[in-house]
Amino acid sequence: MNGMVNWKNINANPMATLSRKQRMIDVLLGKRNTVNKGQRDSFIRRDNFVDRIGLYTSPATKTEGKVSDAILDKINFAYLDGTELPDGFIFDGVKYSKEDFPSISLDKCEKAVAENNALVFQPGKYYQFTDEAGKTHILTCTYGRLYQPLSDTKRGIIDDASYEIGHFWNTLSKNGTFIGLNYSNETVKSLLNDAGITEGFFSVQVGDNRQEYFYSNGNTGTAVPKERYDNTYHFFMEYTETVFRDYEPGDVFLVGGKEYVLSEDKKLDLPYGADVYDVKWPPRKPAQM
Repeated sequence: MNGMVNWKNINANPMATLSRKQRMIDVLLGKRNTVNKGQRDSFIRRDNFVDRIGLYTSPATKTEGKVSDAILDKINFAYLDGTELPDGFIFDGVKYSKEDFPSISLDKCEKAVAENNALVFQPGKYYQFTDEAGKTHILTCTYGRLYQPLSDTKRGIIDDASYEIGHFWNTLSKNGTFIGLNYSNETVKSLLNDAGITEGFFSVQVGDNRQEYFYSNGNTGTAVPKERYDNTYHFFMEYTETVFRDYEPGDVFLVGGKEYVLSEDKKLDLPYGADVYDVKWPPRKPAQM
């Protein structure tokens, strides 16, 4: 009969049945299929997070050979409103190939220099570092991290030294308690000195991550977390009977290169900020028989 569904023919093709039923349900619910053919979700993965970008981005309508500073910044600072491809990016329907990505000009980079022993890396900026050999390394700051520009790594330019420099500052900005496990005292001192950080208290901030330390010339570690310094200083000042029990009043201690004399009540007048990890002790008093 006219108008009647031939269920026999439909049941012969289960997939057609499901497709027809789904379309009927969508019509009844007023739904429309908003995902057109050729459209897809795009994701870009970086370390421990995922940026969801360019949802349902259409294929590029043209290819642009020149990569402007604005596009370069979008690539490197994760302000991505486009799609990442194996060989480049698409922004606003225009494809930019990785072969056309220029190197970051040093004119766009700031030097990593501490002010008042505070080193701050701000998101959305390029930074340049010069190693002991005189080679310049460029890092970007975004999402609380320093790393090589994506425009470089996309082209296959991998700089191990840049990675180590970025990892060093990233670690200090979060928790540098065990920084000595990955970097020698000489390396730590070199990186701190290159950034203009001097002995005493200092801080490192990358994005919103910030930690405070004490720059020591002692042998127990160079970048000492401030909390650890405070505990050690408190021990020197409050537990004098334990610390100085083997010494006599008048004994001279060399702390951070400065002389301090043990008082009659066996105390050292150490100012807060003295390098309590760089101590040269006088000879112990003879053991009592």
